[in-house]
Amino acid sequence: MKAALIENYGDIGQLIYTDAQTPAIAANQVLIKVHAAGVNPVDCYIRGGMFEDTGTHSLPLTLGWDTAGTVEQVGKAVTKHKVGDQVFAMAPFDKNGSYAQYLAIEANIVVSKPKNLSFAQSAAVPLAALTAWQGLFTEGKLQAGQRVLIHNTSGGVGSFAVQLAKAAGAHVIGTASAKNREFVEGLGVDQFIDYQDSKFEDLVAPVDLVFAGAVGGVGGDDVVARSLQVIKRGGHLISLFDEIDYALALERGITYHKLMVQPNAADLTQIRDLLEQDKVQVHLDSVFDLKDAQLAHQRSESKRTVGKIVLQVVAD
Repeated sequence: MKAALIENYGDIGQLIYTDAQTPAIAANQVLIKVHAAGVNPVDCYIRGGMFEDTGTHSLPLTLGWDTAGTVEQVGKAVTKHKVGDQVFAMAPFDKNGSYAQYLAIEANIVVSKPKNLSFAQSAAVPLAALTAWQGLFTEGKLQAGQRVLIHNTSGGVGSFAVQLAKAAGAHVIGTASAKNREFVEGLGVDQFIDYQDSKFEDLVAPVDLVFAGAVGGVGGDDVVARSLQVIKRGGHLISLFDEIDYALALERGITYHKLMVQPNAADLTQIRDLLEQDKVQVHLDSVFDLKDAQLAHQRSESKRTVGKIVLQVVAD
């Protein structure tokens, strides 16, 4: 099969399109014929060596942990799926990913894809939407009627977070740059803040939750720490990458959690249902052929994306 993989950690030049062994499946796995693979910032971080010292991965490593496609083969112990099923999933970070024509993946984290979406649209969903879901609801405990501040609402995670929070009945405040105001307001934010023009802490009334995705360069490097100023006592602060001293949150009566998203079929099923009900929309920034994975990474690292990037493996 063809795959986009790395044999060494480093810059974009390390991501090569080449031949790779089609994976064999275990009894509890399915083999997916990949139609499309989502591209996320974490793909670039892993390529650059983010987990190099942890022993999480071995090289060569196929990148990409979002997939949408058809079930090609099922393991002996699998009863949930059958050959030909149209599915989507987030693959575990510790295994080879979806920048390939085929992906072996545990059947219990695979879900039927949204009927109203193409494979490319479906592939844009799992990792980013699961990150938003788990940040808002699993860790952030967001409920209807509560107030949430979401940073970087024009990106993949942020754009899903806005829509999921609105679907849950929350009051949503979102930060982004002025050029993305129309897009973000179209997602449904109740209050938009241009982080380049204003300090959000000067404009935001107390909130129950702050969800900070990949905020590097979005309003400064201290966005997460500054967010403590706008959270009610008893509220939550969720971040993906930037960290603060847990004691700072504790003394303010705030629960702080650094989130690492996990594959979860139950969460993804709820997200799929919202997609099928048109309560959540998928916004594609760009679509590249698998062989052009380097260009997709260039686009991701440009920090100018609005919505999600996808690699097309099989034409929809």
